[in-house]
Amino acid sequence: MSIQELNLQLKNYFESNDFTYVDLPLVFDSDVFYEMSGEILRKQMYSFYDNSGKEKCLRPDLTIPVCHNYITNSQKFKSGKLCYSGPVFRSSIESEGSVELNQSGVEIIYQDNRNESQLIKDIEIIQCALETLKNIGIEKINLRLGNLKYFMNFINVLNLPQRWKERLSRHYFRKDYFETLLVRLSRGVGYNSQQRDKIIKEILGTETTNSKHLRKIIEEKNIFKSSRTTTEIIDRFNQKADMIIQKEDGLKIVELIREYQKINGNIDDYNQNLNKFIKDYDLNNFEDNTETLNKFNELCLSSKSVNEAIFLNNFRNTIEFYDGLIFEIFDTSGTYRLISGGRYDKLLKSLGSDEKLCAVGFATYNNEINKYLESKSNGQN
Repeated sequence: MSIQELNLQLKNYFESNDFTYVDLPLVFDSDVFYEMSGEILRKQMYSFYDNSGKEKCLRPDLTIPVCHNYITNSQKFKSGKLCYSGPVFRSSIESEGSVELNQSGVEIIYQDNRNESQLIKDIEIIQCALETLKNIGIEKINLRLGNLKYFMNFINVLNLPQRWKERLSRHYFRKDYFETLLVRLSRGVGYNSQQRDKIIKEILGTETTNSKHLRKIIEEKNIFKSSRTTTEIIDRFNQKADMIIQKEDGLKIVELIREYQKINGNIDDYNQNLNKFIKDYDLNNFEDNTETLNKFNELCLSSKSVNEAIFLNNFRNTIEFYDGLIFEIFDTSGTYRLISGGRYDKLLKSLGSDEKLCAVGFATYNNEINKYLESKSNGQN
C-alpha cells in the first residue's frame, strides 16, 4: 500500500465514523507554531520568509491548524468531531532525512469539562485509536499511558514557592532543562533579606532597599543589560527574598520528585506503587487517581488488541500543548510508533476561543505504519 493510499483509507474510515474532514493549506504563519508547539517541534520546522518579510512555515503539525479552524469557523461544523489526513513537514529521526511525514488523525472538541466527562472522552479517544488500527489490519499493540495532570497535582502538594511550582510544571516537557531546574533546586534557591541587602550593596554600592532609589541607581549605572525592565529587576530581588528553599529542603524535594518519576508499570502494579509512595511520603493532599486508572485498566482488559499497557509517571510528549492524558501506541515489538495523542484543553483558549472548550485527539504515523505493515507482510513480525 502506498502512503497516499493509506492516507485516503484512514480519511475515509474517519468520515464513515461521523468525523468531519478539514482540508488545510500547506503553508501557515510560523508564529502560532512557535507559541504553541514547544521547543523541539520549533527546531524541526521548515520556515522561510515571504516577499513581505513575514515568516511562514510548511505545516509541522495538524492539530493546531484544525483546532484554530474550528474556533474561527465553528458555525460551519455540525459537531466538534474533526479529522485530517495528509503530509506534515519537519525533520525527524523517523523520517530518515525526509522532509515529508504523513499523518492522519482526529480531534474531538466539546464543552463539558466535568471530570467524569473528561474520563469518558479520554477512554473514547483511546478506543477510537485502537479501532483505527484494527481497520488497517493491526490487531495487537502495546500501549503507553501517562497523565500530565497527575504530575501537576503532585507538584502542587510539595512545599515549594508558587513560582517554582509553576516553573517546574511549565518546563516539564523540556527534559534537559527540567533536569537543570532540579539540580538548581537541590543546591537551594533564593536568599533571605540579609543576603539580599548584601548583594545590593556589593553590586549597586548602596545599603538602601527603597525601590525608588534602587531604580534610579540601576538606570544611572546601567549595570543590568537584559530584556527585563528596571521594575522587573527590583521585583526579582524581592521575589527571591520571599521564595527561599534551603539546600537541605531542596535535596529532599528533588529526591521526592525523582522517586515519583520512577513509578511505572502495568496499571495494577502502578496503583499499588503509587499508593505506597503516597503513604511513605505522607502526601495526604495528593489526589487519588485510582478510579480513573481502574477505568483505563478495564478498557485494556476488555480490548483484545492491547498486548501490554504501561503507565509511566515520567512519560512526556515533545509537543507542549498537552495538559492531561497522553498516550502512544507501538507494535508489540516496540519498534514502530504507530499513534500518539492525548488531551489539550488549554490549547483552545490559547488559540483564542471565547468558550471553555475541551479537546482530545490523536495522530497516526503513516510512514511508520507503512513500514510495519510491510515488515509484517514479509514475515518479520
